[in-house]
Amino acid sequence: MALKKARRQKQGSDLNITSMMDMMTIILVFLLKSYSTSDVSVAPSDKLQLPTSTSKKAPKLAVNLVVAKDKVVVDGLPVLSLTQEPDEENPGQMTLAVPDDEMKGPVITKLYDRLLEKAEAAKALGEQSGNKEHEFKGEILLQVDREIPFSVVRSVMYTAGQARFGQFMFVVYKSE
Repeated sequence: MALKKARRQKQGSDLNITSMMDMMTIILVFLLKSYSTSDVSVAPSDKLQLPTSTSKKAPKLAVNLVVAKDKVVVDGLPVLSLTQEPDEENPGQMTLAVPDDEMKGPVITKLYDRLLEKAEAAKALGEQSGNKEHEFKGEILLQVDREIPFSVVRSVMYTAGQARFGQFMFVVYKSE
């Protein structure tokens, strides 16, 4: 007598993908929430080499002030050119400086005028919107070449402070 194998009836062989779709949706939402971009654009240039830092703070959107080896730029528009002058501390060496005819005391006149114009425009925009998020906070992003002398950086920062920009954020490359 031959034994017959019992065959099981296949039950519900359809694939249920509802739980898989739920999982993929959760992963997608997580990735979208954790993905971040920065609004700061750093144009690669041989005239601007930013210093490196281990800072973890993300940059905010603000007025962009670039101090390169040859010029000062505010929001992409050149304001003034830097000059080469003899270095008093190192005889025979040259250093970058703001031209004397651009200075009025410790203030760089052309830079002050441009920044004051930006501050007035930002303040007016904030008042028109009526939203506290858009009000003028005096924030400025500084992209300064690593070889710029401190005397130039000090003059730029003082001028920005006089033009109502008191919150300085330096843009640096992240070191790993």
